[in-house]
Amino acid sequence: MTTLTIPANDRHGVRVFAARLTPEDLKRDKTRLVGELLGDPDLDPAFVELFDLADLSGLGLAGYLAEGLGVPETALAADRARLEAVTGPVLILLSKALHGRAATLTPDPRLTLVGTYAEERPPVHFEPLPTAGAQGTLIPDLPPDRTPQRPTSAFLLLGAALVLVALVALWLALG
Repeated sequence: MTTLTIPANDRHGVRVFAARLTPEDLKRDKTRLVGELLGDPDLDPAFVELFDLADLSGLGLAGYLAEGLGVPETALAADRARLEAVTGPVLILLSKALHGRAATLTPDPRLTLVGTYAEERPPVHFEPLPTAGAQGTLIPDLPPDRTPQRPTSAFLLLGAALVLVALVALWLALG
């Protein structure tokens, strides 16, 4: 049996398999079927796709990988003829399905690995913020302000209320 080793923290891998499955297979619970086909029941089904290429209506497998999954056209160029020759069901495994863990998969004989690709990660680009409030420089740490502060009106109001309560309590106690 052929095995497929996926290293830990491989977050952008895309593995494409041709799947020799019957229409009845495609009607089964896909999560369970994918676990059986790849030999790993702990795959996250949100990052595994199993579908018939006829459902792509003219886009083709290479087009789907480029437009739907972000695989760069340059990576697909060498395999374009092979990808376009694939018909019927395909299984696409994104490395994110493994949640960062390393795995050695034993694909079912009904699966044939067509290719392994990587999702394109756009470079991080920082641009200045467009608003005027974002312009200028940061003020360096200033020493703390040591000038005495005046009592705020809230403290004055609280003090007056306490004095009033004390006077009422004294009047009730004497009266």
